[in-house]
Amino acid sequence: MAGRCFLRSQAEALLAADFFETVTLTGARMHILAVIEHATRRVRILGATAHPTAAWVYQAVRNLAMDLQDAGCRARFVIRD
Repeated sequence: MAGRCFLRSQAEALLAADFFETVTLTGARMHILAVIEHATRRVRILGATAHPTAAWVYQAVRNLAMDLQDAGCRARFVIRD
């Protein structure tokens, strides 16, 4: 219950990020990094790669932060799995 109240009260400031995996038509596995904005439920695909590294994720999140800043977004927290 407390978690639900927190999410509602902080929805404007929350993003949740996670990877999901897909298989291409050629059989290659791709890892896709996605973020959801809790307030709008908008999903952003940050990128896809066969071999995610910490540097790749860091750059994708930096790019997202710049895009959000340009759009005037107030997000302050990222929840990751």
